Amino acid sequence: MNWSVNSKQGQSDDHAVSCPTTGHDGGDWAWEFLRRNADYVADWRSSVPQHLPCITLNDGTKLLRLRRRFPQAEKWGLYAFADPRLCAHLATAFWHANALKRVVRLNARKPNEAEANVRRLADFNAERHAVIGVDGVPLVVMKRNGVRVPLEIHGLSVVTAAFTPVYELHDLDDLTAQAELLRRLQRFTDADFRAVQRPSLAADERLQQALIALDESLKGKTYRQIAIAIFGEKKVTEEWHSHSQFLRDRTRRLVAKGTELMKGGYRGLLA
Repeated sequence: MNWSVNSKQGQSDDHAVSCPTTGHDGGDWAWEFLRRNADYVADWRSSVPQHLPCITLNDGTKLLRLRRRFPQAEKWGLYAFADPRLCAHLATAFWHANALKRVVRLNARKPNEAEANVRRLADFNAERHAVIGVDGVPLVVMKRNGVRVPLEIHGLSVVTAAFTPVYELHDLDDLTAQAELLRRLQRFTDADFRAVQRPSLAADERLQQALIALDESLKGKTYRQIAIAIFGEKKVTEEWHSHSQFLRDRTRRLVAKGTELMKGGYRGLLA
């Protein structure tokens, strides 16, 4: 696949066609909108280095270890820059813990032989991306079936080691949301892939439409052309000049939504 970043618009060619969004979670959607931002692309181009290599541990966890901070990347909510030429299926965007709405926090105690509640990261049946920043605290993102759970682990010096988890709860007004995040994490220990339920398909469809609207808008297309790309020529031909302004208004809203998400609203999609 031949990727190129348009220096003027800050987008790679034909995102919607080339990058399927099946299985995207909130972090994936956030990356799709951010990587189209021309200012982000400019910052990435001027960054040194532009790419930091991940290693794959014995248990399959992908690990990025940082020896220093990258303030320009942190400005965008990332630990380090990710390549905007790559879609979410190909790039690993390590979202900074401070940019996430909620994070499961736990203290990893050294397990005793008699303890039953002993875990390893490999016990979680999910794709695992871990980043260790300069503070030495691993942030592990579990991803599966369109669901992600970020896990901050204190006291785990070796990422693949066994540990006894002691979970922390913060802010009594947010207990319901924290409990739901813990339930999602627990479901990752279920061998049945179907046990982890996908988010609303309607939400995915709206984000997909906003992404297409954004791409077409960045190419300079008219609202009618954008509507055809989203809804098809037949529907647009039948409804564009009708008394109802629904299709026109919906197209305008989708362009506005896509632009808003690209310019910073993507942060609201992060878990």
